[in-house]
Amino acid sequence: MEMDEEVVAADVERRMARAGVPVSAEHAATLAAFVTLLLRWNRVHNLTGVRGAAELVDRHLVESLALRPYLRGVRVADVGSGGGLPGLPLAITEPGCQFTLIESRAKRVHFLRHAIAELALRNSDVAHGRAEHLRVEQPFDTVLARAVAPPAELLSICRPLMAPGSLLLLLTAPHLNNEFRGLAADFVLRPASAAGPTLKSAIVVLERVEA
Repeated sequence: MEMDEEVVAADVERRMARAGVPVSAEHAATLAAFVTLLLRWNRVHNLTGVRGAAELVDRHLVESLALRPYLRGVRVADVGSGGGLPGLPLAITEPGCQFTLIESRAKRVHFLRHAIAELALRNSDVAHGRAEHLRVEQPFDTVLARAVAPPAELLSICRPLMAPGSLLLLLTAPHLNNEFRGLAADFVLRPASAAGPTLKSAIVVLERVEA
């Protein structure tokens, strides 16, 4: 699977099944189109540090879809969505949820809006701006984030998007997993199942509670 080749749906379907996160043939086709699109734009706009299709599929698609069992409710926000990971793979495979991709950098916002249109994702929209400045009329049921800020700062960024009962799902370095335990009175660490696929990142599940 080379960077310049068209990503083949059957190959995505096979790789996802092998990793333990099976997808339908229809979803595999849309995921393959997303990966092809992201790689094509990345060569010009440098949207992500990922350089090859194999890494995108075997690591980033797998990690994105490993979050599926933890999603709560139907309103989902992806904080600092970047090239659309993990938000867009989840939007492709969870059509019953509504996804808001939050991104502050204009070139990435442009890509996200183009990808949503190109992939005909009716359950996705993009909020251009910083998450902490976003005015939220209704809290999100689930907030997704990668650990792009220190743990306490990350909770501060995500807190205004949430209400008691909302879940925060983080993909982070394994050594940071316990950094979130007892960090804030209004966030409680919940167990992440050990039954999922083997990942390079760790999944951290935090529930917002009444302080």
